[in-house]
Amino acid sequence: MRNVSSLFAIFFLWALPCSAQMAPVPSEPLPVRKVVFYKHGMGYVEREGKIKGNATLSLAFRSDQMKDLLTSFFAVDLGGGKISSVRYETRDPLSRQLKDILITVPEQTALSQFLAQLKGARLTAKAAGEVVEGRILGIEPVSEVVGGQEVRKGYRLVLLTDAGPIRSLDLFGISEFMLADDALQRDLRRLLDLSLDSKYTNRKKLTLSAAGQGERLLRIGYLIEMPIWKCSYRVIFDEKKKDAAPLLQGWALAENTTEDDWQDVTISFVAGNPLSYVMDLYSPYYVRRPQVQIPGFQDLAVDWGASSSPDLIEEDEAPMVREERPGPARKAKRSAPAGAAQSMDRAGALPAPAPGAAPARPMGELLASSTGDEAQGTQVGELFSFEAREKVSIPRGQAAMVPILSKQINGRRLAYYKRAFSSRVTNAFVMRNDTDVTLEAGAVTFFEGSTSLGEGILNHTLPPGSQEVVPYALDPSVDVVPQHKTLREPHFKGRLVDGILTLTCVETLTSTWKIVNRGKEPVTLWLNQPKNAGFRLGKPEKPLKEVDNHYRFEVPLKAGETTDFVVEEKRDVRETVQLAKSSEDQIRFYASQRYLSGGARAFMKDLGDLMAQRAALQRQIDDWNQQVQRLSDEQSRVRSNLGSLRSDQPKEQELRAKWVAALASNEEHLTDRRGKLDEAGVKIRRLEDEVARKIREYKDE
Repeated sequence: MRNVSSLFAIFFLWALPCSAQMAPVPSEPLPVRKVVFYKHGMGYVEREGKIKGNATLSLAFRSDQMKDLLTSFFAVDLGGGKISSVRYETRDPLSRQLKDILITVPEQTALSQFLAQLKGARLTAKAAGEVVEGRILGIEPVSEVVGGQEVRKGYRLVLLTDAGPIRSLDLFGISEFMLADDALQRDLRRLLDLSLDSKYTNRKKLTLSAAGQGERLLRIGYLIEMPIWKCSYRVIFDEKKKDAAPLLQGWALAENTTEDDWQDVTISFVAGNPLSYVMDLYSPYYVRRPQVQIPGFQDLAVDWGASSSPDLIEEDEAPMVREERPGPARKAKRSAPAGAAQSMDRAGALPAPAPGAAPARPMGELLASSTGDEAQGTQVGELFSFEAREKVSIPRGQAAMVPILSKQINGRRLAYYKRAFSSRVTNAFVMRNDTDVTLEAGAVTFFEGSTSLGEGILNHTLPPGSQEVVPYALDPSVDVVPQHKTLREPHFKGRLVDGILTLTCVETLTSTWKIVNRGKEPVTLWLNQPKNAGFRLGKPEKPLKEVDNHYRFEVPLKAGETTDFVVEEKRDVRETVQLAKSSEDQIRFYASQRYLSGGARAFMKDLGDLMAQRAALQRQIDDWNQQVQRLSDEQSRVRSNLGSLRSDQPKEQELRAKWVAALASNEEHLTDRRGKLDEAGVKIRRLEDEVARKIREYKDE
């Protein structure tokens, strides 16, 4: 079978088109001249180079880059030529691309199975120095029985020759052959091309054609997904001049994840977050059409659902998917540069100069003279861009730190306390951006001379004229201990409307901060206290600033000083009382309170009098009800006694006369009490109506 495989390889090489050997070879890709990094996960790549005459350029991109490429790619012929076309490889499924090709290349026993499917095709074969031309009838396997088992020995090619006889040729004996059908040759070449390209599904080729005359410049640009650029800063305080403005040095971290080496490239870093989406213009989309019967063939026994359905794209490639890229994570801490870490001793300081050496210049001065302003700040629309002054080279798969800033910056060192950040007081630097550039968020490492003080994070983009507090170390000399208590004061205000008495009092939340400065130097502390919802600041009258739902106070501390810093927050607490459901005692209590107006107190007094009359009348009604109940019980007892008399004895007649007289008397009393109860019921209803009316109609001034 080794001869068969060699023969098959020779046949396929012979089948390559002659026109492919004569096709113009595309020019080399234009070199990368400019790269712009953003914070939204995209990067701009610009290529520029010389072309001549009618030129064709090819670029290779990963499949996942094609979506962004097709929404941003542009090309400009700077020499007056025209961009005639931009072609790119499709993402059509392989099964759909092979749909119109009627032949296949089997994975195993390729030659015998391949020829077996070409029955009827014309073929020219050379075997044993003889050339045979004819049409393929089929492939005949050759077997023999060895030890009682059938063993496959080979294959014979059966041809109907042009002269008429049918010939059988041993495939092992055929040195070369060729298909005479041009259509089959084209299908075979396309099949091989598609099969080879499918092995490299992660690379897609884009071909640009430009028409023009002479030598000229061509520029192309596009956006592709790139890692966001990261920023880190160094703040270097002067170890001798404590009041001197520190040096701010900024570095941008760029990563080359493309397939090209960047050689002498202009790099820019854009601060800000432009919006970006993913729109898939690369994937082909097919509409599923309904399948209907052929008119006039409805009565035939045809399974209309048995025909094959069109190929579908992958489920995760839904058409017109738009998704916003995730924003960068800006709170990752960054360490000091590796070079700086290696040059420090265990105490965090550089070795002392040798005896007799010249006095060392301050570290900030040395760094300023060694880097300078390596990037130029430029406003780009609503964004800000750092453009490196010098060209940068970054091989693919590598990254680089590019200096973008070296300026004196104004600020203030102080102690800082914010419980949400740290339970202990920290050393912090108030970074004020008095420069003309926008400072992107990033890590900040602080030095005093050559000694590292700590690390902080600039959490937000800092435009010119703004400031941010950057804590960088725990303060060992200042302690803060809070105590909180709540006090509700008596009511100071009352208002009566529609029978509802609204009482107002003040609730005071007092926070006492015990602050101790155990150091030998005076300290300024910025104390941040959370704002309590619904409360207003009472003491001090005004904070230094309100930021991030906190009050910020500035507390100066002398060396060794202990102080209690008191913060009071107040709020009005309102309670409501329905007068209609209040008792007389409650009404008279409210009538004596000074927080009510004079009219409200007079109204309360009148209302109390009415309620007193109603209460007195109610007591009388209750007394009469009790009397009626006693009289009724007495009548029941007397009637029961009368019912027990059974004879006409004189004594029983006397008792009967006595009890009858008692019944008559009780009945008169009951009639009187019931009459009084009816009159009292009318009066109490009138009083209740009058109370309700007065409550309803009164309006406090």
